[in-house]
Parts: sequence; structure tokens; C-alpha cells
Amino acid sequence: MPTNSASPCKLRVAIIGGGIAGLSAAAFLRKNHHFTITVYERRDADSQETSAALGLGPNGISIAKQLGIDRKEIRGVVGAGYRTYDIHEKEISKSRIGDGQDEDSGMWLVYRQDLKDALLRRATSGDGDGEAINILYGCHIVDVDPEAGIVEFADGTSVEADLIIGADGIRSKVRGAVIPATHPEPVSCGLSMYRFVIPMDVVMNTVATYGNVPAMYNYNDGTFIAVIAAGDKGNRNVIMYPCQGYNLMNCVCAVPDSSLKSPGKTEYSWNTKGSVEELLEEIHDFPEWLKQVFSRTPQVALFQVRDQEPLPTYFKGRTVLIGDAAHAMVPYQAQGVNQAFEDVEGLSVLFANTSDRNSVPDVLQIWDNIRRPRASEIQTNSRASQAKIATKKAGDAILSVKPHVGMKEALKQLETR
Repeated sequence: MPTNSASPCKLRVAIIGGGIAGLSAAAFLRKNHHFTITVYERRDADSQETSAALGLGPNGISIAKQLGIDRKEIRGVVGAGYRTYDIHEKEISKSRIGDGQDEDSGMWLVYRQDLKDALLRRATSGDGDGEAINILYGCHIVDVDPEAGIVEFADGTSVEADLIIGADGIRSKVRGAVIPATHPEPVSCGLSMYRFVIPMDVVMNTVATYGNVPAMYNYNDGTFIAVIAAGDKGNRNVIMYPCQGYNLMNCVCAVPDSSLKSPGKTEYSWNTKGSVEELLEEIHDFPEWLKQVFSRTPQVALFQVRDQEPLPTYFKGRTVLIGDAAHAMVPYQAQGVNQAFEDVEGLSVLFANTSDRNSVPDVLQIWDNIRRPRASEIQTNSRASQAKIATKKAGDAILSVKPHVGMKEALKQLETR
């Protein structure tokens, strides 16, 4: 039975969702010793992250380091930028991120579960700052009263909190309590993605039968994310990069929804089982060695890429949305997790000296005024950047993201206006 009790002098925080956004919020906010935090997660305790890998940019790296997470702990690979090729393996463009010397100025290419595990350790460790976080699994919420701070669960129980954080993803239940029902739900961007990881030794053994290692797998000049763009109207493309200390190759193949043999099967699930055979049909005109590599995977996941029209607000009363619940976006600026990190960094700063329950809505208003314009802009730009894959300029999207200044600096800038 969900419970959330705290001493009278501590704010009760209920975090809905125990994925990367929710755990990062828990890890950051536990530093504030005037909080008692409970995470309510719908999935079981042994559930694994379904998306294979992600890229942490300079903004995400700096925030991860505030939690004491370094690259070696999460086995991140230093990403130098993007190289884009056509289906004949001709390099079309090359975009370097950072100076190639400082690993913090580029990207960390990270297996998602490794990052989640690191955040879980920060949230639940008994020797961390503040109280260890209590995580309750199998909690299905049915309703939220955003102003009273009441969360109701499917088993008939409820909890009251001084601050509710909706970190329950693109299909957020909390969002429905914060945003007017007339606001559009997330919609498809017209693409679905096959995703999977392959052991690096399998990849290299497979391409070795074709002679030289393909240029896109040559990391002597730095580890670049490889994009193979068909350049057709359907915007078919393949994205590959190593992760988990070069032990795995992360692979993504984007195809138009219209080409799927069962168009409706990805609409209601972000982890539908895909067909390896149908994947290979989609890339029939791509390099032969690539098709052979992809044929080595025993299974693929398939999901429809959706994004959200920018919301008119991220909060209501004492309830706030973060991560995909607030600003779901297509992945072409690689900012999904990075923006969730910016969300929680901002909340941590603003709530550092807040212990009065009545001041929670005012603090959330300040946070919303600063975070929402930036996240909404990145949402919009990410959608526009989808076309850059088709025009073979994938790296331009990443390079166009404005630097993150942090909540403290943003507050100073706000005061001087």
C-alpha cells in the first residue's frame, strides 16, 4: 500500500515514475535535508530500460557530475560528433562536437540501463546526502489532484504530498491533471524506429568477412556517431554508435510509418517486438555488410516516434511535470535525457531553501518561467531537425543547441532584466 509520511518540518515529495527522469529528480532532491521523498513506479523492480542507448551532451554531463557520476562508472564512450554517409558509403558531412581533447565538451554515449543504475544508487544509497529514497513498485495511479497534492492509486489507496513531480513519460497520467483536456496529445512524427544493440565483437567479426573495416567503424580520429541517410522522401536512416565501453554497438533504423506492414501495432506501445526480416527489407538498398550485421541480432524493438506540442504550462498548484511528461521531443537533437536533467537541476536549486508547504506553487512558477521557454524551443527545433537527416546534415542539429547556463545563473540573468 502506497504511503508517504514525514515529520512535520519536512516537505513530502511524491515522484510519479521511476525511470531516468524520476530517479534523477530523487537523487538531486534528496540533497535537500528538509525533504522526505517517495518514488512511485508502475513497473516491477527488475524492469530494464527499453531504449538501448543515449547521448549526454555537455549540459547533461555537467549535471551528471553534480551527482558524482563520472564517465567510467556508466561506461560511457566519448563521442566526437557526427559523420553522415549516403547509402553508397560516401561521406557527406562531418560535424565535430567539442575540441576533441576535453571529454566534457563533447558527448558521452551511454547504455541507458547503466545510467539508470547509477541514478538508482544515488537515490537509494544509505550513505548519500539526505534521507535514502523509498521506491515503491507496481503502483498504478488513476488520478491526481494537483492543487491539493493528492495521488490516487488503482488499488483504492491514496497519498498526500506537498510536492508532486510527474516523471511518468510521454503517456503521463499526471499531465492530464495539469494541462487542459483541449491540449493536443503527443502525435506521430511520421517515423517509426527499430532499435537494438549488438555485441561489438559480433559486429567486427561480421564486417571482417568483407575485407577492410567500414570507414564509419574507424574510430582512430575520434568516435563519431555514424548516420547513413537514404535521402528519400520517407527519410529512412540508420544511426549507429558504440556504448558500454565499446562492448556494444547501438543501432537505430528509422522508417516511415507508411512502410510498416502492420501500421497500427506501434501506436500504443513504445516497446513492440519488431521483425528482423521486415527491418532488413526496409534497408534492402543499404550496404551489404550492414544488412549482414543487422541480421545477427536475434530481436529488435519497434516504436513510433512521437512528440508533444509545447505545453502552456508545466505546473499546476503543487504539481509539476518533468522529462517526457512535460516536453516529449523527437530525438534529432539528442536532448531528451539532457532536458530532463536540466529540469531536476533547476528544481534542486530552487527548492534548496524552501521548507514551507505554502510556498511550493510560487517556487514552481519561477521554475516554469525559466525552464519552459528553453525546453519548448528545443522541442520545436528538434522537430525541425528531423529534415536535417534527409538532407544529410545530422550534426547541425546537435551543434545548434544553446548552452545550458544552470538555474543559478538563469536567476541572476532574470534579476538583471
